[in-house]
Amino acid sequence: MRTATRLTATAAVALLAGLGLTACNDDAATTATAPTSAAAPASGTAAAPAGGTAASPAGSTGTGTAASPKDGGSAKCTAQDVKLTVTGPAGRASEQQPARAEVRAQNTSGKPCTLTGFPGVRLTDNEGKAGPLDAVRQGGANPATVTLQPGKSAAAPLIYSDVNLQGSASGRLVCAVQGSKLAVILPDTTQQSQVPVTGGVDNGTLNVCGDLTVGPFETAA
Repeated sequence: MRTATRLTATAAVALLAGLGLTACNDDAATTATAPTSAAAPASGTAAAPAGGTAASPAGSTGTGTAASPKDGGSAKCTAQDVKLTVTGPAGRASEQQPARAEVRAQNTSGKPCTLTGFPGVRLTDNEGKAGPLDAVRQGGANPATVTLQPGKSAAAPLIYSDVNLQGSASGRLVCAVQGSKLAVILPDTTQQSQVPVTGGVDNGTLNVCGDLTVGPFETAA
C-alpha cells in the first residue's frame, strides 16, 4: 500500500509539472504571435516620403551657397560696383504735392550689374532729438530688374513732407527729423553705406515731417 501511495503521489507531481509547462508554452506562443503596432510619428511632425529630402528653409537654395547669376546674365550690383548719391527735393511740399528727393546709383564697376526692388534707407536726426527714421516701401509690387551698363544710373524716389501742417505759421518748416546723411543698403545686399545729402530746398538736409517713403529703383537719365 505504501508503495502504491508513493507512486500515486509521484504521478500527481509529474502531472502538475506537465500542466505548468503546457501553460508556460501557451503564454510564450501567445506573446510570439501577437501583432506589433507601428510606432506613431512624433506629434506635429510629418513623415518624409521614402527617398525624399527635407525641405530647405525659405529663401535658401538648399545647398548652403548663394545662387549664381545665369550664364550670360549680370550679377547683382553691390556697394563696390556703384557710386551712391542722395539729392534733396527741388521744391517744397504742399498739401497736394509731397517733396521728392532721390537715391541714385551709378555703375562705376566697368561691367554690367542689376538692381531689383527697393533700397533700404534710414535717416538719422542730426541733433539726436529723434530716433532714426526708416523709409517705408511704397508702390512697385512687382519691380522690374534694372540692368546698369557701365556709367549708367538708376534712381529710387524718396517721398515725404517737409512742411509741418499742424504747427504754427513760424514753425511750418520745423520737422521731427532733420538729417544730412542717409544709410543706404542696395537690394539683395547687406552692406550699409553712409551717403550725404546734396542740394535741395533745405541745403543738403532732409527735413521730414511724418513718414519717409521709398520707391523701387528705376532707370534714370
